[in-house]
Amino acid sequence: MKLIITSSIKKVEFEPIKKTFNIDVIKIAAQKSLQGLGEKIKSSSKIRGTCLRKVYLTSTAGVGRVVFLLKIKNKKSVLVMVKLKNDKKIGSNMTIQNPKFKKALNKNLDIILEDLKSGDYEEFDV
Repeated sequence: MKLIITSSIKKVEFEPIKKTFNIDVIKIAAQKSLQGLGEKIKSSSKIRGTCLRKVYLTSTAGVGRVVFLLKIKNKKSVLVMVKLKNDKKIGSNMTIQNPKFKKALNKNLDIILEDLKSGDYEEFDV
């Protein structure tokens, strides 16, 4: 199983929260998502053969949620978004019905596609 973090997502999503959720916490969440844990996000993926899954995070420093783009056949999980529980930009409702979440999700998916095409990402074993 692999976790992929693109350079743009690392900068925008991971760097601001890495003191609360380090890479090991993200790896564990990625593994759980690939095992089917977490909530599937309905009608949300622009990319064929993939699905999006939201997993809850906890650490000694805080609580949050993370969204992964899953390619089940390849056992790969791509970090899409990671937010603290009471994020001010998105709010506490990380569902496709939340317009702020939907806009941020679509923006991040576009960024991920660009980074993947250009080979601008890191891959981790989980």
